[in-house]
Amino acid sequence: VPIFRIFPFLERAKTVSSGLKAKKRRALLYDTFFQLIGHQKPTDIRKLVKACIAQDEFRPFKLKAEAEQILQRFSSPALEPSVRLVIHDGHWCVVMNDWAKEALLYAIPYTLWGPSLFEGMMEHDEMSLPLTNLYPLLPELHAKLQEVGIGLFYQDQPITTSQWDCSIDARRASSIDWFELRPELLCDGVRIEAKDIEKILERGGMMEADGIIRIVDQNTQAILRAFAFLSNKPSMEHREQKAVVRVPKLQILDWVALRKRGVTVILPPADEALINRLLHFDQIEPIPLPHVVDATVRPYQQEGYQWLGFLYQHRLGACLADDMGLGKTLQAICLLAGIKEGLITSPEPIQGPHLVVLPPSLLFNWEHEISRFYPSLTVQSYTGKERRSSFAGADVVLTTYGLIRRDIAILEKIPFNVILFDEAQAVKNIVARTTGAARRLKGYFKCVMTGTPLENHVGEYYALMDLCVPGLLGDYEEIRGKMKAPSPALLETIMQRSRPFVLRRTKSQILKELPPKIETDLYLELTDRQKSLYQQTVTKIRSTIAAAYRSQTPAQARIIALTAILKLRQICLSPQLISPAHTEFSPKLECLLDRLKELLDEGHSALVFSQFTSFLDIVEQAFDAHEIPHVRLDGSTPTPTRKKLVQAFQEGASPSIFLLSLKAGGQGLNLTKASYVFHLDPWWNPAVENQASDRAHRIGQTQNVSIMRLLMRHTIEEKMMELKQKKLDLYHAVLEGATPHGGGASLSQKDFDFLLE
Repeated sequence: VPIFRIFPFLERAKTVSSGLKAKKRRALLYDTFFQLIGHQKPTDIRKLVKACIAQDEFRPFKLKAEAEQILQRFSSPALEPSVRLVIHDGHWCVVMNDWAKEALLYAIPYTLWGPSLFEGMMEHDEMSLPLTNLYPLLPELHAKLQEVGIGLFYQDQPITTSQWDCSIDARRASSIDWFELRPELLCDGVRIEAKDIEKILERGGMMEADGIIRIVDQNTQAILRAFAFLSNKPSMEHREQKAVVRVPKLQILDWVALRKRGVTVILPPADEALINRLLHFDQIEPIPLPHVVDATVRPYQQEGYQWLGFLYQHRLGACLADDMGLGKTLQAICLLAGIKEGLITSPEPIQGPHLVVLPPSLLFNWEHEISRFYPSLTVQSYTGKERRSSFAGADVVLTTYGLIRRDIAILEKIPFNVILFDEAQAVKNIVARTTGAARRLKGYFKCVMTGTPLENHVGEYYALMDLCVPGLLGDYEEIRGKMKAPSPALLETIMQRSRPFVLRRTKSQILKELPPKIETDLYLELTDRQKSLYQQTVTKIRSTIAAAYRSQTPAQARIIALTAILKLRQICLSPQLISPAHTEFSPKLECLLDRLKELLDEGHSALVFSQFTSFLDIVEQAFDAHEIPHVRLDGSTPTPTRKKLVQAFQEGASPSIFLLSLKAGGQGLNLTKASYVFHLDPWWNPAVENQASDRAHRIGQTQNVSIMRLLMRHTIEEKMMELKQKKLDLYHAVLEGATPHGGGASLSQKDFDFLLE
């Protein structure tokens, strides 16, 4: 029995039970069969067969016995002598069987296509695949066969590999914002026309030229795919027998990136120098610091200032994305001061003041920082009922996101010099009115400032980058669908294009002297009454969410689901939040009080965060009852009062506790007096929580910072900690080039089902 008839036998023989034909069992049998080939000892074969049938998939005795019989039957010929004498066409012939080498003809394709390779197999020496399955893996098949000395033929012609030479000659077009590219592709010295590239890619990199079948390696295919994609975007014309591709100035970076794959890209010297400085941070020419900046500017902050100055001079836009607490405000003020002193110049004279757009809570902080670091800048606030749009004499105008949305018809008519968007996550939603208003503002140079340029999905990152460098990532309508579940290729393109315009340093990279941040998750048990109420609520919520996803759009259903699970999160804090009749003490509150009393006795101050102001009310009542010194800040705290609360906490002689709502207290505040941070209720968005913790873990902190999350075991809070990791994966993928492991878009129906398991 020829041993390789095992494949059509398992696929088609009526004598094989249906249980053995299951895909997983067939795969196990094939895997074992390939291991058997080459073993000459019967004892080795018996061991491999026994190991295979001992697996759970062959638990029914009948299947176990049948699988053993098939493996023994088709592997036994491999034990026979490898040399035989046979008669062929009236002559004696010596036949040598090299079973191990012959097995590679099946094993190598099997590693690429799996058991589906043998489906419908009529004879043991024929395999069939749809072309759509064959072509993508054809180069890999050719390479693997070459390694073991096996040739690959197409229509009786051997397939060979080819040498490619790709070059692109880029020249500045008559318009300063465009380049003209003259790409040239040569295969073994033969010119390949752009129109033939798609055909080559469709056939898995196989092409015929001069009567020779060639196959293109994976790296060259990647070059061809990039070339086809980039060439199809702009308009093409022909000059001097070469295709001329016109591309916008910013998209030249996509073509320059092809150098990594061995493509020769020739740029005019001036543009080459500019690209090198964009791509290599250390090649930016130093710019002196403004003379009268009254601050200790650390080396990394001076580098950030020079980077901003370089981009300003070339009118390119910037995203300053340093970690919270690394002094983004000071770097931005240095930029404005450098422009005022003439250290940073533009190719054309710019009229108009600078504009800083920020959350209301940061108005006093910016006023204070400018007056402290560079009082030569005249500041005008565009706020309040008496606000006026005459900015004569003002160097810097401060306003809020809410006011630009309300007054955009007035503000869009005013030409600004630099526009800074602080805590720019406020304009991360591309379709929101506030983001639309921000995009309509006219400025020579725009810079977004945020420690969290991506919180939930890639669309937020697109919104911020398109605000500061319009058009960088392409047309929104073309890319929006792809951003919902971004492919590795899309993430690579986004990183590649945006990297020169994003500056992100983390504390661990920069501040070696900053004390460590110690994070602890403390799990607590629900009380019996809490547990009963929690389980009843889960049952109700499951049906609510299921009905929402059946009858509403995904976006509407998501809002309904988020609202529904709020009840579960509130129960974890205190059942009193949804049922005043439940007056028993909350385990979280009890734990918090015990910890804070001990910390206060030791002389430590702490921050306490909750998303729910209603729970802060309960906590505050308990603090009053236990005489725990504290201050509180939430969304209802007036802006002038906030400054007084922060000063009172920071400058107080005695240890104290600062109660904060996550939204109002999570940004722009310097609270380095605290060395402990408590999060009473977790959220699936890690960036928001980290932002809040960094109120204490920032420049000026001299103590270790301990961050403690209070979590209820076997509840939605435990599940939310797993969802947070998915968000971190996406965050690192875009900003640091890591590979996402668990998706990363906003919460989906599957996420909600997971939370309620």
